[in-house]
Amino acid sequence: MGGSIGRDSNYSYEPWYKYGLAFLYFEMLIAVGVTIFSLYMAFTGKGGVLGSGH
Repeated sequence: MGGSIGRDSNYSYEPWYKYGLAFLYFEMLIAVGVTIFSLYMAFTGKGGVLGSGH
C-alpha cells in the first residue's frame, strides 16, 4: 500500500505505518467527496449563501 515517493528500501517502517497510510487515504477520499457534494449543492442552487433563496 502507498506510493514509492521518498521511500527508502533500506528503512524498516513501524507496524502501524500501513494503517496510517490507509487512514490518510481514507481522509483524502472524504475530503474529495465533501468537495464534490459542496460543488453539486452550490451549482444546483440547493445550498450555501447563493442557494438560500434570499
